[in-house]
Amino acid sequence: MTRPPRLSLVLVPALLLACAFGPAPQEQTGVLAPEGANEARLNRLQPPAHVMDVIGAAPGMSVAEIGAGRGRYVVRLAVRVGDGGKVYAEDIDAAALDHLKTRCARWGLAHVTAVLGTATDPKLPPAALDLIFVISAYHHFGDPVLLMRNARASLKPTGRLAIAEWLGSSGTPPDRLEAQMKAAGYRLERIDTSLEGNNLYIYLFRPDESR
Repeated sequence: MTRPPRLSLVLVPALLLACAFGPAPQEQTGVLAPEGANEARLNRLQPPAHVMDVIGAAPGMSVAEIGAGRGRYVVRLAVRVGDGGKVYAEDIDAAALDHLKTRCARWGLAHVTAVLGTATDPKLPPAALDLIFVISAYHHFGDPVLLMRNARASLKPTGRLAIAEWLGSSGTPPDRLEAQMKAAGYRLERIDTSLEGNNLYIYLFRPDESR
């Protein structure tokens, strides 16, 4: 009797990781396809489906991404929340937002609204959001405390702030980020470390009603 080959102990964890965080086949084409090699690289380090599960993005939600850039995550958030939801794509770079608007129009994502904010005010609608999301952008903020303090007014009372930020020299140290968001009026709910191997933490905050 011929026995099937055994997987090595080295190969098994790699296969499990690929199953857990690797891109699904449908993400190679269409709306979810990365625009270029850099987007593909970032998506491998920040697996979108996994990240959106961690932050609690769900159908019907009203979500804003601060620092949305050219729309790498916005298109995915739009697909996740569906036509019954709403996505606000905020950035201070008008050219990037123009590209984002073209990208969303190409795929019929009419429930995405681009918002040109400022360095200290994202100009999001008041008390309208279930979730504010920041990914790969926090360390670029000149005054994160004031920016996120102004963003807080856009959250519903049950809303959440989620920040996916690099570790190490390329990102913001966890203790500094936590202190800054406390000063901005948020309380830390938890830190997801499932992508620590990719040098990424995901911080989940709620508005601090005592402040």
